[in-house]
Amino acid sequence: MRLRLDPWAAEYNTAFHAESQTDPTSLENRIDNANIEFEEWQIVSPQETEAVLDTSHPLSEMIFIDGSRRIEARGLLETDEGESAFAALGTYAIGAVKCCSFQGKAAEIIDIETELGIKSVNRICAISADGMYDDFEINQVNNSQLGSLKYEVKVAKTTDSESVMIELQTVMLKQEEALAKALQEAFPDALIVRDGPRRGSGLSHNVIGYVKTVHELRLNPMQLDIVRQLKEGQRSPIYTVTGDGSQTYFEWFLRLRDPTPWLYSLAGMVRIQALAGPMPENRIAEASKLADWLCYKLPKFATRQHQDPRAPQQLLPIRALEADMRRQMGNSQIIRRRIMQHLSKPEIS
Repeated sequence: MRLRLDPWAAEYNTAFHAESQTDPTSLENRIDNANIEFEEWQIVSPQETEAVLDTSHPLSEMIFIDGSRRIEARGLLETDEGESAFAALGTYAIGAVKCCSFQGKAAEIIDIETELGIKSVNRICAISADGMYDDFEINQVNNSQLGSLKYEVKVAKTTDSESVMIELQTVMLKQEEALAKALQEAFPDALIVRDGPRRGSGLSHNVIGYVKTVHELRLNPMQLDIVRQLKEGQRSPIYTVTGDGSQTYFEWFLRLRDPTPWLYSLAGMVRIQALAGPMPENRIAEASKLADWLCYKLPKFATRQHQDPRAPQQLLPIRALEADMRRQMGNSQIIRRRIMQHLSKPEIS
């Protein structure tokens, strides 16, 4: 028994959330074929030189997309009859940053509103399932530079207090999916890296999921032991997984950086998800080529501890994008103060 640390700062909880092995009989998120790439599990270390890897994939651009959300105020929606529902006023932002895969030019944050017609910042008032409320707007009369705050009301599916948080997250993820679809049409020659699982239908092979945390262990002990031995730039074999909605996708582990002796064995590890389609065996060669290419590319974008508390899984382009999204969402303390002023007016019910 050994005590090992998680490299992420304490305020971000942990990169490892798995409590136990996934139930192998579950129909969702199960491994369908662990040996679709190799007959036996092994450490995969791409043999090509860096020069070959730099030119072996046709996608010259990488676009990283992400979303960020926060709650500015939580409360109860109360009626004159004494009934109540849970409420949360929050803001979420989505965005994309374009990078040259050869790192030959500076990264560029995409203006998704101008180029794609997708709103980057949205404000939501989430209400639990037993409540009703109308969309509303908070106007600023004392300082016109702050502008107005328009809140769209969304009703959650359940009545518990956490339903409002789930609803805000769900709305943001749907907007991220819409952004991914718009980007794959606007940039057909780019690899689109979605920060988080590869969710949604209608996404092309150019869209991959980048999962920073480990929520469940689908692998058996032997396979997991192979993963724990990976070094920087190495990956596991590709396996196929049935996800939500019976969609099949490729998945594999990739080590971004070697862990130091005091960190736990899966530190610096990410999971990559890619399109498998109805006949995964026809796409495995293409997926293997992409996986090898990413073994060389992704570690170059990895952060270090002095750059981000979620290093190395937090990639530099996503870190820059998150900073831009926080700026666009505005100061949370000022917004909360404006919400309080708005709700204190006697005409508000």
